[in-house]
Formats: sequence, structure tokens, C-alpha cells
Amino acid sequence: MEIKLVIFDWAGTLLDFGCCAPLVAFIEAFEIAGLPITESIARKPMGSHKRDHVREILGYAEVAARVRSDLHREPDETLITEIYDIFSQRLPNVLPRFATPIPGAMETLEWLRDHRIAIGSTTGYVRSMMKVLAPVTNSLRIPEDAIVCSDEVVQSRPAPWACFRMAEKFGVYPMSHCLKVGDTAADMAEGRNALMVTIGVSETGNEVGLDHASWLALDSVERDARRAVAESKLRASGAHDVIAGVRDLPAWIEKTCLDRKDLLGLNRPDWIE
Repeated sequence: MEIKLVIFDWAGTLLDFGCCAPLVAFIEAFEIAGLPITESIARKPMGSHKRDHVREILGYAEVAARVRSDLHREPDETLITEIYDIFSQRLPNVLPRFATPIPGAMETLEWLRDHRIAIGSTTGYVRSMMKVLAPVTNSLRIPEDAIVCSDEVVQSRPAPWACFRMAEKFGVYPMSHCLKVGDTAADMAEGRNALMVTIGVSETGNEVGLDHASWLALDSVERDARRAVAESKLRASGAHDVIAGVRDLPAWIEKTCLDRKDLLGLNRPDWIE
């Protein structure tokens, strides 16, 4: 299997260790709307278009019941729009606080460039949200036209259209030559639906959900336990394989795709063509 293009997610994968910025903005938005939610509920739909994220939360039975009992209204499109608008206003204030590349991101991107592997990305953020992150995307040398935002396709994750857009841009086909890397169930579904090899990242993303300092404060036993839970969730969501963080991607590609044993068909995962 020759990898010609890697399509990354952003929050929890390339920057924002723990995928914290959207979490904070969602919790604030629902609080302002008079409908407080827990962190676990806020994280469940992570990775999707942020309007769809609000819609899914309001669709949970326990949340919908509180809308009717506490707000005396229906969890309908009007309420979805109100909460999404609050989220959209809050997020630009939150994003800069967490706009730090994840350890190893810069080195991995340089390794891919050195190996003539194209770099693209998709995101659940809309373009106006990504523009706030321009300083960090520029520092990682990923141009604006190598990022497809959720408001630039007819349907965002789990639909595959954004990945197809990136493959078209770089002229790469079939999709088995593309690799999708992300930290959420929505990323895994997007990659699978695009017929791509799909790799989850466990410790830096939404499924563990800790910022870098909090992660480092854990002892090794707790880290291993949380990493294992995240890996299990990502595999259940469709990941072909899971790495701890983006720093491990070059070694994964070398071992899985470049190793002569794999090329000869020995010790070859069944999802490699």
C-alpha cells in the first residue's frame, strides 16, 4: 500500500491537545441558553459540523426532556439555531487559548513532506472559525486551500465529501492511497465512508479529553488505562488502527506501509490491498 496523501483532523489531532476549545464553547453555549450539559454529553458528537453537534445533543432523550420541562419549549430547529449561534460567538474567544500544536505535529508534517506525501485536512469547524486559527495553521505550513471546512461541502462528517475534495485537489486516487487521521468517531466514519485507511489517535484527542498538562499529571497506570479505553472506542467506530498521537504516524507508515515484509505479503493486515 503506497500512501500518497494524509488527511488530518485539527482539534485533538494536530492542535488543541484534548480537543478542549469546542468543548468549552459548547458547555458555555448550553449554559447561556439555560440548558447546562455535562462534559461527557458535550463530547459525544465531537468531530461533526457544529450545528449538527448541537442537533444531536438536543436529540438525546434526557436533554430533550429538560428542554420541555425547564425551558417550556421544543428542541426544534429554532432552538438549534439559537444555541449554535451562541456557540459560534463564543468559540472565537476560546480558540486562541488552545491553539497550540500537539507535540510531534510539526515533525510529522515535515517527515511527510520529506517523503513527498501530500498533506490535507478536514474539520468540523466552518471557515470563519478556522480563520481564527490562521497563525497556527500557517506555522504548520498548511495553506488555506488544503483545509476543507464543514460549511464548504453539501454534507459534513460522517459523509466523505470533504475527503474526496482533498483527493481531487492533490490528484490522488484510488482512495486506498489516502490515509485519514483523526481523534473522533466522526473522523473514523468519514474516513471509512471515503474508502480510506483510517487511523485514530487516542491520547491527544476527544476520547481521553484531557489537556496536555492534565495528561502529564497522570501516572503511567492511569495513562495506559485511559489510552486503552480511547483506543477501544475508536476501533469500535471504525478505525483500522490506532496510534497514541500524531507523533507516532511516521513510524506507523514505515512499519505498516514501507516494511518489506508487508510488501511481500507477510504479517500483512487484512485491510491492506
